Amino acid sequence: VPSIITTLALCAGLNSFRFALEARYELAVEFIFIAAFLDAIDGRVARALKAESKIGGQLDSLADFFNFGIAPIIMIYLWQLNEIGRLGWLVVILYVVCTALRLAKFNVLQDAISTDENEKRPIWMQNFFVGVPSPIAGIMVLSPLYLSFLGFDMSSFLMPIACLVIIISLLMVSSVPTFSLKNLKFRVPRVYLISIILTFVLIAGALSTFPWIMMLVLCAIYLVSIPIAIRKYRLMERSA
Repeated sequence: VPSIITTLALCAGLNSFRFALEARYELAVEFIFIAAFLDAIDGRVARALKAESKIGGQLDSLADFFNFGIAPIIMIYLWQLNEIGRLGWLVVILYVVCTALRLAKFNVLQDAISTDENEKRPIWMQNFFVGVPSPIAGIMVLSPLYLSFLGFDMSSFLMPIACLVIIISLLMVSSVPTFSLKNLKFRVPRVYLISIILTFVLIAGALSTFPWIMMLVLCAIYLVSIPIAIRKYRLMERSA
């Protein structure tokens, strides 16, 4: 079942690539979102069903490489970056290579965590990733497209778009700690339960009503969370 979900995510990424080639960018972006959602649940389904496997992990990495390492940046290239010629293609190469290195690094770290020599790894470190995960990078690199969907003319911002891609590429392969939601567990006091449920309902409603504004807001929140994660990591490292 988890591998089927991962395969469906790959199919969503392929559809996104097709719509990008046809210059149907809104549909292309929406299919990237579908791929990201399926990528977010396949690991949880695997753990819930106790169906984790090495082949599933490798399939997930390969799907992530295409869905978030190739499809989004080719979309950006076809949309605007091709206007700056070879420099635009150089930015594409940088992003794709950084995604491949990021996923390879992640796989190596996961293998190291599962070995006996890393049994003493502090539990608090599970709350952090090393660098920006590729699915989040794939969604963030599309943020200029979100602005264009809101009616902004982005043709005059080719170099800022290229700089954004470079920054996101370097963040993927950096050693900067970022928050991980995989192992996030917290107890909610009953008195706040209804308020939290309503908050999530409002967020879901806002995403369906004002999707591009909400995606820009979420991308901004994630960027702001990076320095917070760095500070939190250093504090926990010192206390440990």
